[in-house]
Amino acid sequence: MTALLPSTKRLIDGLFSASALARTHLSRSITLVESSLPKDRVQAELLLDHVLAQRKLHHAAKTASFRVGIAGPPGAGKSTFIETLGLSLTQKGHKVAVLAIDPSSSVTGGSILGDKTRMTHLSNAPDAFVRPSPTRGTLGGVAQHTNEIVLLCEACGYDIVLVESVGLGQSEIVIDDTVDFVMLLVPPAGGDELQGSKKGIMEIADIVVVNKADGELKRYDRYLPSYSICSMVEMYIYIYIYVHGVALPSTLRSITCMHCNW
Repeated sequence: MTALLPSTKRLIDGLFSASALARTHLSRSITLVESSLPKDRVQAELLLDHVLAQRKLHHAAKTASFRVGIAGPPGAGKSTFIETLGLSLTQKGHKVAVLAIDPSSSVTGGSILGDKTRMTHLSNAPDAFVRPSPTRGTLGGVAQHTNEIVLLCEACGYDIVLVESVGLGQSEIVIDDTVDFVMLLVPPAGGDELQGSKKGIMEIADIVVVNKADGELKRYDRYLPSYSICSMVEMYIYIYIYVHGVALPSTLRSITCMHCNW
């Protein structure tokens, strides 16, 4: 039977510590889980087994974390919206982890992992953790090890986990199996009524947010029923946590701006 290496044991202890190095241990644990090296895969399995066991002991009396998936087409403003929402949640006392899934090149296999550069303020927040992950050819909008990474974030004490999918089309719905609440973020002028009634990602969304509802695109959203901002999204998340089966999905209109007073 393969033994747990001292380095892996330190990662496990660090995840459950309240020290300033907890985020460092979390990052290294995610790197181990994402590694494809055979020796790392063995240690990653042992790490996850120990994390699950210790998680039951450490968090038995605590409220379970809440997972929010934020999906949408490329360029809809997911990263910018997540930073604004994440900062608002941390200011209310939550610990927020963001998993930003980035597509991998089908030619080179590489990934830019650039979504974190759009979240500089949130990345520097002491109660936030932002981690980009490559898809490495995995389809469906999330990465191969997203579920395991979510578990690690929860073990580290993050009570809200935001999962940003890659830019989606209509049929990538795997994110629904990973999170508790799916928010579909779309830009205005995305199509007519027939386009909106098509199944797929629209069918699993708990809330639909039409972003970039200002400037030249403002005239395209005149048929939307309400105007809202990040505080409204927070309200819908809280309602969903406590009352499953509320009248969802709903459509909200938003302008994501770091300098607005939400």
